[in-house]
Amino acid sequence: MPAFLDGGGKCGALIRSRDWSATLGPVENWSQSLKAATGLLLRSPVPMVMLWGDDGIMLYNDPYSEFAGGRHPELLGSKVREGWPEVADFNDHVMKVGLAGGTLSFEDQELVLHRHGQPELVAMNLDYSPVLGDNGRPAGVLAVVIETTSRLAAERALKARTERLAFFDHLSESIRTLSDPIAIMGVTARLLGEHLSASIVAYADLDENEDAFTIRGDWAAQGSDSIVGRYSLDAFGDTAASALRGGRVLVINDVIAELGKEGGATFLAIGIQATICMPFMRAGKLAAMMAVHQDQPRTWTAEEKGLVTEATERSWAHIVRVRSEATLRESEDRFRNIADETPVMLWVTDESGYCTYLNKTWYSFTGQRKGEGEGFGWLKAVHDDDRPEAERAFLKANEEQRRYEADFRVRRSDGVYRWCIDAAAPRFDGSGRFLGYVGSVIDVDERREAIEQVRRSEEQLRAVIDQMPVGVAIARVPSGQIFLYNQALEEMLGHQVLSDTAETYDRYGGLDEEGKPLAVEAYPLYRSVAYGETVTDNEMLYRRQDGRLITLLGQSAPIVGDDGKADIAVVALQDISGRKQAEAHQQLLINELSHRAKNLLAIIQSIAQQSFRGDDPVPAQLARFEGRLGALSAAHGILTQERWEAVPLRRLICDTFTAVCSDDERVDLDGPDLLLPPKVAVSIAMAIHELATNATKYGSLSNDAGKVAIRWRTDDGRLRLEWKESGGPPVANPTRRGFGTRMIERGLAAELGGDVRIHYDSDGVRCSVDAPTPHHD
Repeated sequence: MPAFLDGGGKCGALIRSRDWSATLGPVENWSQSLKAATGLLLRSPVPMVMLWGDDGIMLYNDPYSEFAGGRHPELLGSKVREGWPEVADFNDHVMKVGLAGGTLSFEDQELVLHRHGQPELVAMNLDYSPVLGDNGRPAGVLAVVIETTSRLAAERALKARTERLAFFDHLSESIRTLSDPIAIMGVTARLLGEHLSASIVAYADLDENEDAFTIRGDWAAQGSDSIVGRYSLDAFGDTAASALRGGRVLVINDVIAELGKEGGATFLAIGIQATICMPFMRAGKLAAMMAVHQDQPRTWTAEEKGLVTEATERSWAHIVRVRSEATLRESEDRFRNIADETPVMLWVTDESGYCTYLNKTWYSFTGQRKGEGEGFGWLKAVHDDDRPEAERAFLKANEEQRRYEADFRVRRSDGVYRWCIDAAAPRFDGSGRFLGYVGSVIDVDERREAIEQVRRSEEQLRAVIDQMPVGVAIARVPSGQIFLYNQALEEMLGHQVLSDTAETYDRYGGLDEEGKPLAVEAYPLYRSVAYGETVTDNEMLYRRQDGRLITLLGQSAPIVGDDGKADIAVVALQDISGRKQAEAHQQLLINELSHRAKNLLAIIQSIAQQSFRGDDPVPAQLARFEGRLGALSAAHGILTQERWEAVPLRRLICDTFTAVCSDDERVDLDGPDLLLPPKVAVSIAMAIHELATNATKYGSLSNDAGKVAIRWRTDDGRLRLEWKESGGPPVANPTRRGFGTRMIERGLAAELGGDVRIHYDSDGVRCSVDAPTPHHD
């Protein structure tokens, strides 16, 4: 079995022996983060419980099992909402905040728990922190539980006693300045009456014939009376005892006062409950004075007044002093008992920062001798490198009288230094005067190491994705919050990519086929986050913030953890705009090639039909056919060299002419630079070839003296080109027009959308072209 359970106490043994297949799976297959967190809490002396996964499966240590009471061990491995149904709403809130990465802290939180089969009001200090899974995201919630029920009850009791002592001080001060015993009694009765509603703790009814009375407690919390004690009336003297019979005695904060009797008479008796046989007004003469009848005025002697005043002052001074000392001593003893038994290291300082108390847990953890840590001796247990900053941070907080928190390493009793969190809240008295701090020190070394491992893992992940040539973003599941992305994605999209929820993805620049903003459900990452889909080869148009339109290829998928649930989703985006443009251009070229091939075949077919027609010998027909194919080939060669984009007119004429007549000195060219579109260039090349061939056979190029002048110009959006032969044999109109003539006049005219004519002037053939100026797109 895994070693992380070794040394885990009774709860560790229970975890080892339990079948977890229905909840967390076999222990040996638990994730590394779950193992580490479980090992940490099992070895902690502080009551700790971990709520793992969405259901909050409970894993806790031995101190927490004691807190759980009768619900242990069934509580171990249960879902927290089912394990503590009476506080399900409270735990729902804890799980929601913790799994979202938040922390919670409650001081003296009161909850009603059923730990022993009945409702019980329990007070606790609760601190909740998220526990990160192997993927770096919150997978559970760790709770530190310190029960403060006894301490809170003691504090409340101390507060109540302090208030009662303040009341006695007020009572003593009020009667100190009075000399009339009746006035003293009246003031005492009035102040006691004002205090009754909060101070009555017991009562006694006295019968006419009884010589003793029984005091019963009227305790609202218990729901029934309880006997406090039975006392004799003899202690009050005969006169007072007679007067008290038939009335009701009220026990008020250890003081017995009889305030009322049927018949309209008012009586008052005061004494210390624990010593009721010794009232502050002694038996005999003074006891007789305790009977004060409203309808029987009495004259007091000076001696009686002095006795009453002196007895009253002494009694109240004694009560206040004794009760104050006892109360404070009891409160301090109770605090020390509670503090020494808590597994957390506790400390107290005065207003100067001087440490006046450290509990046993501190000395057990650090190995310091008892009392060694007082003053500033606690700094001796702090690592040398951390000590100056720890001291500076504490003194600065003490000077500013604000909350204090610091991280530093503390030497354990075995000499090993452990990272700890030291935190404290300032104390103030009722007047707002700063009294110092009450603080705690908690060992967080293993937790800190786990956080550091997660941080290193995140840095490695970021380093990996930053090196990737594609844009990558990672989002949380199920929120869709994008918390990590690389530089390549930001540069690709032209803006930052962080988001709070998946519902905000539509604020990005995705476009549908109609150019409208893409619906949020169409984004690949949304589909992976919301529906758990794995999306591949998803193409989408995207408009960057600079207005440029690009095409993205997206792949996205949810990443499933050890528990079979997805914690994150990843999307990878690639800008394929260049590839899409290349594909479009390639398709255009293919279409153009197909079109040109069809046109070329049509031209060749037409050339063949015209070349092999008539009665000329086959060799002559073949020669015509080969010559025309040569002209067509030359024109295509020029177009290929120009990538079928545009052909200079001058070069086209030169190359076509010299293919027929190598003596290029016999041609005179004159005209501006002009680019022709591919289809027009082929037609003009074929026309020049026909004219040159005919000139070589029959015209100016058939002798050694003839020449050809080719002129062209463009004006008013028209192309005017002229072929003019000179110096050749005389020319006469032919009796019929052959294929070449028809091709020039009809084919070229149709291609140019203008007028093409061949004139047979006597001094040489002339061909004129008048057409709109061709433009290359």
